[in-house]
Amino acid sequence: MAVPKSTGTENRRPLDGGGAVVDVAADRATNRELFESIEAGAGEAFDDYLATSERHYETAMEKFVYEDRSSLRDWVDLDVMRAAPVGVKLMRSMQGHVDDYFENPKLQQIMQYTLVFLGGSPKNTPALYNMMSHVDFNMGVYYPTAVEPNENGDHPGGIGVVVDAFVDLCRELGVTFETGVEVDEITRRRHGFSVVDESGIERRPDRVVVNADYAHAERELLPEHERQYDADYWDDRTYAPSAYLLYLGVEGDVPELAHHTLVLPDDWDPHFDRIFEDPAWPDEPAYYLCVPSKTDDTVTPEGHSNLFVLVPIAPGLEDSPAQRERFRERILDDVAEHADTDLRDRIVFEEEFCVSDFVDRYNATQGTALGLAHTLRQTALARPPNRSTAVDGLYFTGSFATPGIGVPMCLISGQHTAETLVEDVN
Repeated sequence: MAVPKSTGTENRRPLDGGGAVVDVAADRATNRELFESIEAGAGEAFDDYLATSERHYETAMEKFVYEDRSSLRDWVDLDVMRAAPVGVKLMRSMQGHVDDYFENPKLQQIMQYTLVFLGGSPKNTPALYNMMSHVDFNMGVYYPTAVEPNENGDHPGGIGVVVDAFVDLCRELGVTFETGVEVDEITRRRHGFSVVDESGIERRPDRVVVNADYAHAERELLPEHERQYDADYWDDRTYAPSAYLLYLGVEGDVPELAHHTLVLPDDWDPHFDRIFEDPAWPDEPAYYLCVPSKTDDTVTPEGHSNLFVLVPIAPGLEDSPAQRERFRERILDDVAEHADTDLRDRIVFEEEFCVSDFVDRYNATQGTALGLAHTLRQTALARPPNRSTAVDGLYFTGSFATPGIGVPMCLISGQHTAETLVEDVN
């Protein structure tokens, strides 16, 4: 598998257009002092907030995440109902919850920025997701590295080594992989299924697990009588943001940046409004910069740095070449101004990825980069199930199903689906 490697204290977050920089450390005591230095009383509030976050995290993981509760009857249990963090306060928005602890907008942003990676905003994500702060501040941020060295004696890292480890394990268990083959049709037959690929070749498995975009699979791959939901259902969902991604290889170091850097305007509401309320390209973007070469020198040639910029944007936006070029210039200007890093004359490698790429490569509905947002009506049993309610032997897994968005949640979703399938077979 892979071993975790801490990113250390390099969580650097420029938080406003005026150039204020806040360095969030890997050490909780240091962060407590940081909060207190920004707002009187915020150190104690920081402790209280994380105590609540830890309690909700432990409850959620034990009772609702690792336990698949995808139907109402799974919740009709006194122990479960007592444990459920579903009080009135936790059903309101994260913004309302954070307001109870911190007044300073910078501190509020620090406690809420992870919502972007859950596919939501402070206004539409339930406060029960405050548990993510426990992951960040108490458990820590890690960088996976390979256990076995490569031919150069290095231990390469990145999320790819986790994928490689799963592939190796699966092959040891007898799994066969076919890649680069697009499925065009899934149909239930008298015995098993017919799965037809783009070249017309048919496979006849006994059961099918779909890890593709859930809405795409239901609307495009299954015949109408084998679908769980109609078009109105999928049109009425709140999809998580898409993203404008700019991958860069640059000459030299980028000392002004840490492994993780967030560039956030003082008022980020307009950017979220451009995602969820009035979809459009943001004028004052909030974005994430990642520089893996700060932690792992195997990911670049000597004398170079690699980084990517991730800007959450509304799904479904038009991303023509001209629009992408305009936004690229906007982002490079912003990085130079607010992250004090001018990259233009040093770029030796560049790739973009955006809305239409998510559609073309992953059949992602509206080009969402994540799946279904974690709004109140799309949380827990309100998400589509892992087991199809319309077709026996058909299962779904991934970011549309329970428990939700994010690499850990998708892996747990796979575990739920596998256990459900084994239960049905036996």
